[in-house]
Amino acid sequence: MSKRTRNKNLTQNTGKNRKKTGGREQGTNSPKNSGWNPADSQTNDSKPASKRPLSRSLGKSRGIKTHAGQLNPRGGVANRAGFGTNSSKENWIWGHHAVKAALENPRRTHQKLYITPKMQERLGDSLKDYKGELFKVHPSEIDGILSDGAVHQGAALKSAPLPEHDLDAIAEPVKGLIIVLDQITDPHNVGAMFRLAAAFGARAIIMQTRNAPPLAGAVTKVAVGTVETVPHVLVTNIANTLLELQKMNWRVTGLAGEASITLEQAFQRAEAEVIVMGAEGPGLRKRVRDCCDQLAKIPMPGGAESLNVSTAAGIALYEAARNIDGDI
Repeated sequence: MSKRTRNKNLTQNTGKNRKKTGGREQGTNSPKNSGWNPADSQTNDSKPASKRPLSRSLGKSRGIKTHAGQLNPRGGVANRAGFGTNSSKENWIWGHHAVKAALENPRRTHQKLYITPKMQERLGDSLKDYKGELFKVHPSEIDGILSDGAVHQGAALKSAPLPEHDLDAIAEPVKGLIIVLDQITDPHNVGAMFRLAAAFGARAIIMQTRNAPPLAGAVTKVAVGTVETVPHVLVTNIANTLLELQKMNWRVTGLAGEASITLEQAFQRAEAEVIVMGAEGPGLRKRVRDCCDQLAKIPMPGGAESLNVSTAAGIALYEAARNIDGDI
């Protein structure tokens, strides 16, 4: 066989093993024949495959109706503006105690409530005055609305921000406890502060406007309803606010590990006490420290370097409260 004939036959055999797919040629060693799945790769003009788990998008929520209409066949509810977007995750309150307290707070303006049938039964009379949109859903739908890891217990409530109180109003009469948070922004710590404030009968919590977390989400979950009962004040300048409180005859005590006196010494003859807590790590800022009447420390004979800010606040509130009331 001549060389020219052999090359011609080779060309014909190769052509038999080729087929055209979408205008492109693939030989016998193409990805298709080697076990390749087209879904595993994307061309520039194709859309990526959905990564949503089938267990959440199919079946679990099927058949549940909502006040806004039928469920989308792929999961979720049709015609919900902002559903699952980052902007929609703000000002949500979740969890049984937090939602119940918010529903019963006449100062709250509610917008939407996503609730399971079981949680609707638990809330009972707390829903009687609710005037917002109500959606009866499967728990998996609430998972898609909230941030990852939110333990919602079958209830998620979207409300307008809680109105703040006036400084002059919470400072009269001049007796009791006021808590000031100097750049404490962690939602779990702030929520714990509200719970402590309720436990020890504090008059209010004061926070800075530009650094305070929204009184929703993890704050309300950790606070287990006390955000609705403890007044809060937002101020532009913490140091200036301390000076105003001093003019109203409140004594201002800042917690600092390097202070020369203990909490017991600081709160002798206590009557009107402002307790200032700084952020973990940096502590109180310099001007805030300078505006305090005194700095006090928690004695720690065991040698621990520091405590969690909410733990330290609990110790300080106990010491102050027992000196004010005399019966704790």
